[in-house]
Amino acid sequence: MDAYLDRAPCLYFCCDEDGLLLDVNDTLARKLQYEREALVGRKVDILFTLATRIFFQTHFFPLLRMQHHAEEIYITLKGTDGTELPVLVNVERQDDGGRIRYCYVGIALYHRKKFEDELIAAKKAAETALRENTELQRTQEELRTHAAQLDEQIGLVEMQNEELRQFNRVVTHDLQEPLRKLSVFLNMLRESAQGTLPVVDKLMRISGDLRTVVSGLQQYVWLTDARNHFVRVDLGKLLLVVQQELAPQYPDVRLSVTLEDLPVLQADWKQMHLLFSELLSNALRFRKDPQEARVHITVNTVTQNRYRNLKDRYQYMEFLKLRVHDEGVGFAPEYTDQAFALFKRLHPQSGRGVGLSLCRKVIENHQGSISIESAVNEGTTVTILLPIAVTSDTIIASPNPLPEKHHGTEA
Repeated sequence: MDAYLDRAPCLYFCCDEDGLLLDVNDTLARKLQYEREALVGRKVDILFTLATRIFFQTHFFPLLRMQHHAEEIYITLKGTDGTELPVLVNVERQDDGGRIRYCYVGIALYHRKKFEDELIAAKKAAETALRENTELQRTQEELRTHAAQLDEQIGLVEMQNEELRQFNRVVTHDLQEPLRKLSVFLNMLRESAQGTLPVVDKLMRISGDLRTVVSGLQQYVWLTDARNHFVRVDLGKLLLVVQQELAPQYPDVRLSVTLEDLPVLQADWKQMHLLFSELLSNALRFRKDPQEARVHITVNTVTQNRYRNLKDRYQYMEFLKLRVHDEGVGFAPEYTDQAFALFKRLHPQSGRGVGLSLCRKVIENHQGSISIESAVNEGTTVTILLPIAVTSDTIIASPNPLPEKHHGTEA
């Protein structure tokens, strides 16, 4: 072999038609860590990896037999230690006086695999970006469509809310004056008539019931529209205020309230006042003992997930748990799910079914929850959970009064 070819910066080897190596240059032997003499006379397969052997036998060698040459064929050679060397080869079939031989010249492509992987990765990234961009455009179009639909729905809801607000104003304000005049004229009719008039008495009761319903609706609308004004509320002092206010309404009934040390919490004073007024009023109205109504209030702190309606969302926080239990007549357990429904009456002798609805609205305004348990002749227990948020703000003793309340709005 020519000395220049032996030391040339390329890989050279040749073999006969049977695949026996006839010659290799020193560059090839050195790259694959072989002794040159150890390769000559051996099968060319010793230089190939398994994949190259298969390719050589099934595609490469048949191509050489037909075309007598091949260019830029990518194969992989294998060194003595098993390392692989990617090579790009050109091959030519030569006839040396009737003796056929195949001469290979190749260059090492150390970074080809890396470049191919990078190209494939770049192609995949481009395809992914194109697909994601298409999906993004489709999503944006869907969002625009949904935004238009949402805008229409918001407009419709606002219009309906305004109609409801107008209806509420009519029910809670405009009806008050006709009812007041009706009560005045009925009283005048009763005073001017000789003896009792059963019809007038019935009309007076019906008028009173209607005033109770309108008053309850007025308070319900107030709770729905009012913005919370949070201050530090001492529940123990608040209960004393409520007891003092209820005493003149039930002069012949003793209200016995057993309670633990109640905390100070951040709340709306007016709404908390309404809450405990309704609960203690119910205890007085639905008592078993004609002379006494007994109420037991317990308190403790619990930790619960603030998310009650979202799945797989968790944020644990402390809640104040209040249990208000009375020893009254109670009601059948099957009515538990309906207890907080507006105008749902649980007793024939009850009011208009507004009281517990007001309690639920107060607790919802404070991001809490309320539940009720009861059994006939075993009393009723109302359980309240309120988020704890105590600050150093001044405690408000008695803010502005609530909307006027007509008694008899209990559930």
